[in-house]
Amino acid sequence: MAQEIFYGLKNHQKKGIKHISFTQNNGQSSLFNLSDDVLYIYSNNEQPKGGLDLEPFLNLRKITFQNNNIQLNSLENIDISKNEKLNKIVLEERSNTQRNNFFHNNNFILLMKEIQSKRIILSYYCVRNNGSWAEKYKYLREQAILPYLLIEDRKLEQSAAEIAELKQSLNQKDQTIADFNKKIQQTPTLDQFRELNNIVLGRTELNFNNLKQEIKRLKLKDFNPYFQEQKNTFEQLTATAKNKAGDSLRSILDLFLQTNKQIIESENESNNSFARGQLQGQLTTCQTLLQTKFTQEELRSLLNKQKELSKLEKHSVILQQ
Repeated sequence: MAQEIFYGLKNHQKKGIKHISFTQNNGQSSLFNLSDDVLYIYSNNEQPKGGLDLEPFLNLRKITFQNNNIQLNSLENIDISKNEKLNKIVLEERSNTQRNNFFHNNNFILLMKEIQSKRIILSYYCVRNNGSWAEKYKYLREQAILPYLLIEDRKLEQSAAEIAELKQSLNQKDQTIADFNKKIQQTPTLDQFRELNNIVLGRTELNFNNLKQEIKRLKLKDFNPYFQEQKNTFEQLTATAKNKAGDSLRSILDLFLQTNKQIIESENESNNSFARGQLQGQLTTCQTLLQTKFTQEELRSLLNKQKELSKLEKHSVILQQ
């Protein structure tokens, strides 16, 4: 475990450290060296190894990775999620090429909280076209050199999840009560049925079936002319579209409308999502081919009119039952 390299540090020393610097091991016998408030960690191909948790360093403000070709091959992750004062990470690498050696030579990831990705700044160098060096600054969430994983306190996550679940349950109960009250208000009383019966059938004895049939008859009287008008309009639109499509695209247009009709008819089939996905793909393919002669607005208008007519057809069937 990489954490073992800190065993030689006392608690008061850990609290006093404000800067941790990773540097290449050049024959040092120890894995670290403490100088004032800076902790130098010497790395090689084997150390540090595993995960490194920097939680003991409560006053840590800065992390530096020194040397051009520093390699932390055995390091899997560095956990900085508890270092609330950390605000800067510095890469001292200055390669003579456009390639970022630090990114390619290391595989570890940073473990941190989302708020840290918006607060901690990464400082690194890049070479200009004239060969000079420019220092760049980016928040961790905006850079692509140091990979990271966002983690949060499990207890907070659990509490937040429980609160969200409780709120959802309360909202569902409130909605159930609201739906029930609405249903009560919408349910006609016997007096209301009698009043409606008197309006439609005159002062005859209340008979629900007779009342229903008479209402349907009156509704059809107004509905049929409108339905026929919309049907004629769609047929005219279809005929105009087929003329515009010409011989080369007329069959594609027929398939386009047929596919859309199948999609409309399958909208209430909750267990047929795969088939709907295939139909949607077929519709998109037809639309792409038709766009050589039609605008998206023209095709959308045709589909919307077909959907509107389909609803009217279903309503007509209900009224005639």
